[in-house]
Amino acid sequence: MGRTPIDDRSNQDSIRFEIASSLLILFDGPVTYFCATSISLLGRRMKIFPGFLVHLITIGAWLLGGFFVPLPIVLWYLGYYTAATILTGLLSIQYLVHIPKWPGFAKWLQQQEPRSYYRRCELRADVSRIKPEKTLLCYHPHGILCGGFSWNGVHAPELHALGFVWLIFDGLVNAPIFGWIAAWCGNMQGASVSSMKKLMAAKRNLAIIPGGFEEATFHERGVERVYIMKRKGFIKYALRHGYQVCPVYTFGESETYESCNWFLDLRAKLNEYKIPTVLFFGWWAFPFFPRPNCDIVTIIGAPIDFPELNEDSITPEVIDQWHRKYVNALVELFDKHKEDSGVGHRQLDIR
Repeated sequence: MGRTPIDDRSNQDSIRFEIASSLLILFDGPVTYFCATSISLLGRRMKIFPGFLVHLITIGAWLLGGFFVPLPIVLWYLGYYTAATILTGLLSIQYLVHIPKWPGFAKWLQQQEPRSYYRRCELRADVSRIKPEKTLLCYHPHGILCGGFSWNGVHAPELHALGFVWLIFDGLVNAPIFGWIAAWCGNMQGASVSSMKKLMAAKRNLAIIPGGFEEATFHERGVERVYIMKRKGFIKYALRHGYQVCPVYTFGESETYESCNWFLDLRAKLNEYKIPTVLFFGWWAFPFFPRPNCDIVTIIGAPIDFPELNEDSITPEVIDQWHRKYVNALVELFDKHKEDSGVGHRQLDIR
């Protein structure tokens, strides 16, 4: 018997089915992986959005403040006198009137969970060891934009009840736009010597970044580095007022940004005049933002109880003695926690 058209169609359908089945089996793995990865990335992006928003507000305020400072001069030079005058007036408001604390704003920032921006961001601390007064937290390293100090310090809910005053660069407190944010949060002040002495005399809990601009300048991705050997002022003040001093180290801070190490000596010299000289690159999508695929782990070390000494007793030798104790405690803190923080192969570079 000869083949009919129906037989030919059935045979063709069978061949198509076998080809389709083979293609499905061949591409099932990659397709499933692609779909799962896409869903995972989408979920991750949605999760970090509130944290991204907080970074956008804070980093954006920092950038805009620096941008707006010379803008009135440029506008005046170009002949836009009215615009220059209006902008100067707007920027001057914060220096002419008192900007009150805005608890609702600070609470809103915390509710957005800024830590969610990172793959992992956490604070490890035995808060019960921190006294309600006369405690000084010293955060290391500075990094580029102080991630550990910001999210595991200034905005950390675990430390909120302890009443810390977070001391930052005076220029930031007085900067256009960012100065408003600092005032609204209500727990940040300038890190001037006079401010620190006044707060210590009042027995307030304080937090600082001893490494300052130099530590930011010497930042190098993947290198655990602190600038502390020439930082002894906080030791002197802690001795004068009998503070307990806690070394604090943030693992992962060194991973947040790439940095440029050109002309380090010149840049370090400019740092002595309070001129920031950081050159950096963060997340590829938003270069001024830190890389979100980082694990930020901040650990508060055991407190060191400093004696309260009168001015005449605080000699250079005494300062050096307690400075060595502090540096040794910082190294001990680093070595104790580096393994479980994922950097067990690294050594702390002390400058």
